[in-house]
Amino acid sequence: MDTIPKPIPTRVIAIKNAQKSIEDGTMGSPYLSSNESIILSTNNVIVNTVPAEAILTNERLMLIDTRHAELRPQDIPFHAIETVTIGENSDQDPMLSLSLVTGPGVTQAMGIVFPQPPRMRRVAERDEWAARLKELSIVSTRKSGTTVMEILPPRVPGPLPDQAGGEAAPAPESEADAKFRNPPLVPRKPREPAGSKNRMAIIGVVVAVALIALAAGVYLFAPSLFGQGGAPLPPETASPTQTLTTAPTPVLTTAATPAITTAATTLVTTPPPAAAEVIIPQTGVWIRVKYEGSFSGSAGAPGRFTPITGTGDTVRQLSVKNEIVSAMIQKEDNTGRKLTVEIYDGGKMITSGTVNAPKGIVNINADLRTA
Repeated sequence: MDTIPKPIPTRVIAIKNAQKSIEDGTMGSPYLSSNESIILSTNNVIVNTVPAEAILTNERLMLIDTRHAELRPQDIPFHAIETVTIGENSDQDPMLSLSLVTGPGVTQAMGIVFPQPPRMRRVAERDEWAARLKELSIVSTRKSGTTVMEILPPRVPGPLPDQAGGEAAPAPESEADAKFRNPPLVPRKPREPAGSKNRMAIIGVVVAVALIALAAGVYLFAPSLFGQGGAPLPPETASPTQTLTTAPTPVLTTAATPAITTAATTLVTTPPPAAAEVIIPQTGVWIRVKYEGSFSGSAGAPGRFTPITGTGDTVRQLSVKNEIVSAMIQKEDNTGRKLTVEIYDGGKMITSGTVNAPKGIVNINADLRTA
């Protein structure tokens, strides 16, 4: 009697396809080690606006730029992942938010979006990635603790690998050094040719010399060009009438203007201190962000994150109650000014966090069930 074979799970099929794609070279260049195995993979994600492929192994998270196969993948070790949160972007696509430790007390945000084609939902796929990343990062942190990782800037001046010309190849790296490298997910910006800079400098010098010569010509030849109008000058002796008419006008105008301007300035500068006070309502859950510059981020419970953007002292209400609340707010500038984030429940501050580093991120969590 024939038996009907059981259907193979979709995740198993995806992993087998990814392994086959890696072997035949059609999916990135992950450089897997001998004891490394694939757990999850996907070939349609957006990492910080860059289309990429993602591969999760038992040792790291690999992100591969699909536009430039010649670039090595960006490796994210599990011990550098501080938090993993889920949410949605402005297009309602599922999104993962990773907080990566890049220095003592400094974290950097990374967003991984799962675009949804028509009639397709990827919420379950995002949730599975979030659960696996949390599990692996917790295990790695228990073994070695949270370790700082270096993420290279997205654009580094210099030619692409295939534009290096005839330069000698660098010495081969050992397997330990090359295991976790973090190249950017976007190609390097080519340097501006030196010839164009020199050409612009020469043009600037020529223009400056021409302007100087023109000014000298006007200075030397102006008397001869305008000297013909010297004959009609004597009739101007009747100018005392004009002098008498013009003189009183500036005196009256000048005397009145300072008094009005000074009074207006004094009145305008007094009100701002009164508007600086912010009162937190006594009901509901609220987040308060204080920063002299611009900031952006999100806050809320899993699946219901609210975008938080603005400048100065900002207060927003969160649609949560008796659950765990997370907030991740990042500075938009490179200054050392302090960014403060506070979460309130019923008018009482539950938790807060601050950061002074340039482009710094405040990542805090509050359990309202015990508040």
